[in-house]
Formats: sequence, C-alpha cells, structure tokens
Amino acid sequence: MKKKRAETENKLTRVVAIAVVSVIMVIVIIAAFTINFNKIYGLLLEKDMEQVRFTSSFVTKLISTEIENLQAALDSSQRVFIQTGNNQEETAAKYLDDISRKFGFKKVGLSDLAGNSIDNTGKRERLYNDKMFDSIKNGKKYISNVLNLSDIMLIAVPFYKDNQVAGTIWGYYSISSISDKIELNDKSHRYFQIIDDTGLYISDSGNINSFAEDRNIWKELTRYKISDGITVDQIKKTVEKGQGGEFHFSYKGKGRYVTYEPLGINNWYVFSVLVEEYLGDYATKIETIFFGMLWGILIGLFLLVGLIGRYIFTDLREVKKHNEELSLKNSLLFMVVKHTNDIPFEVDFQNNTLTVYSNTNSEQPLVRKIEYYAPENMLSHGWITAEEYPDYRDSFKKLIRGEKIQPVVFKMKINGKWDYNKLHIKIVNQNRMIGFLEDYNEQMLQEQKIKEIRIKSQTDSLTGLYNREHFTIECNKYIKEEANNPNGKISALFLLDLDHFKSANDTLGHMTGDQILRECGNKMKAIIRETDLAGRLGGDEFVLFIRNAKDMQSLRICAEKVNQVLKQSYGTGTNSVTISASIGIAVWTTEKSFEDLYKMADQALYKAKDKGRDRYHIVLKDKDGSIFQIE
Repeated sequence: MKKKRAETENKLTRVVAIAVVSVIMVIVIIAAFTINFNKIYGLLLEKDMEQVRFTSSFVTKLISTEIENLQAALDSSQRVFIQTGNNQEETAAKYLDDISRKFGFKKVGLSDLAGNSIDNTGKRERLYNDKMFDSIKNGKKYISNVLNLSDIMLIAVPFYKDNQVAGTIWGYYSISSISDKIELNDKSHRYFQIIDDTGLYISDSGNINSFAEDRNIWKELTRYKISDGITVDQIKKTVEKGQGGEFHFSYKGKGRYVTYEPLGINNWYVFSVLVEEYLGDYATKIETIFFGMLWGILIGLFLLVGLIGRYIFTDLREVKKHNEELSLKNSLLFMVVKHTNDIPFEVDFQNNTLTVYSNTNSEQPLVRKIEYYAPENMLSHGWITAEEYPDYRDSFKKLIRGEKIQPVVFKMKINGKWDYNKLHIKIVNQNRMIGFLEDYNEQMLQEQKIKEIRIKSQTDSLTGLYNREHFTIECNKYIKEEANNPNGKISALFLLDLDHFKSANDTLGHMTGDQILRECGNKMKAIIRETDLAGRLGGDEFVLFIRNAKDMQSLRICAEKVNQVLKQSYGTGTNSVTISASIGIAVWTTEKSFEDLYKMADQALYKAKDKGRDRYHIVLKDKDGSIFQIE
C-alpha cells in the first residue's frame, strides 16, 4: 500500500512539474512575442525611414539635375542669338519662344548688362536685379529664390559675344513643374516639402497628411511638439550650416518622422516626411496576426501537455525497461572486454572526448580529450614509432573530420608493451563514432611467416638475389611491359660467370667459395638501381637485367663498373686466387622472353671468355633479326 501511495505521489509531482513548466513556457512565449513585436515595429520604422531617405535623395538629385538641364538649355541657345544679332527683334523673340515652349519656361528673355531686355513675346522692358547682374558680370550662372508668394524661380546664364560677357539669357520656371515629376500621390504616407534659404516653402506637396498652414517652415514648426528635446532653433542652425538631420514631431495626437538634407542650390532644403499612423495601422495588423498565432500555439501547447500527461507514465515504464536492457548489454560488453585483448572506444565530437574501454580496468572507462591521442603527442610520448607516424597522422585527420577510415594496422605501445593493433571505425552520426583496436599480433606473426616463406621461395638462399625461377618471371614481366610501352631507351640482360671460381673453390675451400658468392651478390645489388633486377642462376652464374639505360654508352659504363667491383683477390701468398667476371650482354630489341635474351647473352659470354676474361661483350640483333651483330 505504501509503495502504491509513493508511486501516486511521484505521479502527482511529475504532473505538477509539467504544469509549472507549461506556465513558464507560456510566459516565455508571451514575452518573446512582445519583444519580437517591438523589434518588428522598429524594423518597419527603419525600413520606411530608409524609403524616406531614398525619396529625399531622389528629390534632391532630380531637382538638381533638372535645374542643371535648364541652365544647359539656356547656355546652349546663345549661339542662335550670336548668329541673328540683337537688332532682329522678331527673330530673337521667335527663338526665345521656341526655348520657352521646348523646355517649359514660363517666360524667357535676353538682356544686356544694362538691363535692357526682350522676352519671348517681343516685349521690351528694363530689368532691375542687382544680384543676378553681379553674378552674370562675373561669368557665373544665377538661380533666385521663389518670387513673392509664387513657386516661380529665375534662372540666368551669361551671354557671350567676342568671348566677353555681353548680357544674359534668363527664364522663369515653376518649381511645381519639377515636383510633378516625382511619383508621389496626394494620399501617400510619404511626402516632401522644398524650402528656400529664408525658410519659405518653394513647393506645396498637396498631400492630405500635411499639416502645413503657414508659408514659412520655421513658423510652422513652432506649432508642433518635437520629440527627444530637439528645438526649432537647433534644426534651423543645422540647416544654416548646410548639414542634414532627422526628427519626430506630433500635432493633435498625430506623429510624423522627418528627414532633411540640403538640395545643393542656394542653401535650399528638402524635408521628407513619413506618416506615423501608417506604421501604426500596419503594426496593428501584424499584432493581430501575431496574437492569433500566439493563441494557436498556446492551445497546441496545452493539448501537447495533456498528451504528455497521458502518456508520460507509459514512457517512463518504457525508459526504465530500456535502461535495464542497456545496463544488461553494458555488463555483457564489460564481460567480453575483460576476456579479450581488443580495445573498444567511442568518439564524442560534441564534447571533444574519446572514451576507451580497457580490459585492465573494465568498470571505469578512460575518458580523455581527443587531442590527447593527437599524432604529435603519441610520438613525443613514444607510443608510436616514427615509421608509423605518417599513417597514424592521416588516419587521425580523417577521424577528426568524421570521414570513413578503412581498417589499418599500427604498431602501438599500450600498457608499456608494443603490440600490433588493427583500427576499425564506424560512423554513428555527425557527432559520434565507435570503433575498436583489434589485437593483431597473431595475424602479424602469421603474415611475417608467410612473407618470409614467400621471400625464401623467390630468392637464392646464399646470396639473397632472385633465384632462377623468380628472376625469369620478373624479367618476362618487364619485357612485356616495355614491349607494350616503348620509350626509346635501352634495356639489356647481363650474363656473368666468375673467372677462376672453381680454382678458388678447390684451393681455398667451399666456405671461401660461399663467401665469394655472397660478396659478389652484395656488390651487384649495391651498384644497380631499384628498377633493375639481379639474380643467381646457379653455381657462379649470375644475371642482371638493366632497364631503360640512356644509351649504349650507359650500358658500357655499367658493365665496366661490374667488372671493376667484382675483381678481387682471395687467400694469401701462393694460395691467392683473383676472382673477376666475364660478362655477356644481350641488348633487348624484339625478343619475346628471358630465354631468347639468355641465348644471345650466352653467346656474348663465350666471346668475352675467348678474348681473355675479365671483360664484357655486347650483342644485339640486326633490324631484320636474322643475324647477331657483335660489338
């Protein structure tokens, strides 16, 4: 009964814990939604302010470019008046009228420096504009502020005659003509105002969201509540310095974000405005969607908690059963490890650890950082040899990268004893590997024995050179390779007989004879290349197969070297015998096998002996293969 009560109390505790966790999760989700909503509102504001800045920059560039184009139009037109002359009033008025209609001027005129002017209607009048004429006389272009309460500005460029300023071509132009080219409708949540250097509005946005009632922006701003402690005087000083900026103001509960920057003409400025209510409406829609999602998540969460509460006890029973099975398997693993020399291990990349299950301490696995088994550390501690280092390093790099590793054998010092171990690896997932070091000592011993048997079957027991059978196999293999892949170089078979060897054997004994054979074999191995072959056919008969010599002279040098190193005296006094070598050399051309070359080399050997021994003789076939040529 007590046991049942304890189980019930544990269940209730788990349910309460689940409820507490659920409440905390709800609070965290609500907080996360609130924070993210504020972030989204900030991002929306920043994104729209970027659009406002872009609009401001666009307006600035458009107006500057348009005015520059108008100045260029007036400037390029003066050549017509130079050709017609000022006395032809009807012609001058006609050209002025063409300029007015073509470029959209309200009025265009031509004036001398005294102010005597004629416009595109043919009307003559006297102009009084000291600022304009001061600029013109100095060869400078002129742009006025807006005239009176209109949006008309005066543009003038110098008129030259005989490379001297003779007057000006001037034109009246409406700022609204430029503003109309900016694609913002009167209901847009973004609009702009252009002011001159006195603060007067040059353009009227006509936007329904504009609060403007006064023609002067500085008077207009005094009606608004500006945020962040910024004053109208501060904004005005920034403008007077030719700098840009941003601010926020509210009026009758409605807010506006404003960015301003110089237009680059007469200290004119562009004020670009973003309607705050637009962001609020947009944010409200997002908030509605957010909280709809929130309620959906909360309902799903409560349903999930209910399902967890329903199945938690079943899960716990399954976990307990699984743990018992796992514990049983672990015990079985430790029992196996205890009675074997194999060493299982696992690699945890997430925790950067390598765990070794050793039979010396089965109940306590050895856990170390992966770097502990790095190649440099293993070598410095003397746990691997310098010969094993490259292969171990390559395998370790693959292990670190989580790559598949083919089983490879290493000689390693484990528990103070050098053993051969075969490394086996299996990738479980991107964070984990398992494997084991297989005790490979017995296999290595067997492989060594097999290798020794193979070497003995291939070599002459006295000299260590290839025996007749294996030399024949290897020689035929090389001949076949070279026949299939000719390279223009020379290969040849050297057949050697030791001169006076029988005399040395009879006089100095068989032990000395064996010594002579061993020394001759060692000398021949020492002077040939790794790609060449050396063998003993029996008795004092030796063979060499020299591959890919550069030319015939190289073969002669090789033969002379063999004659030189094999010539040696053995014994003392009257019992002294000088051993040398007679060499028959058969140059390979079209021969198909070792036997063919051997017959040729044997004939050359007899020639060498006939000439007095301790020398060499070279033979090769004619191109037609019918006879031997003797050198």
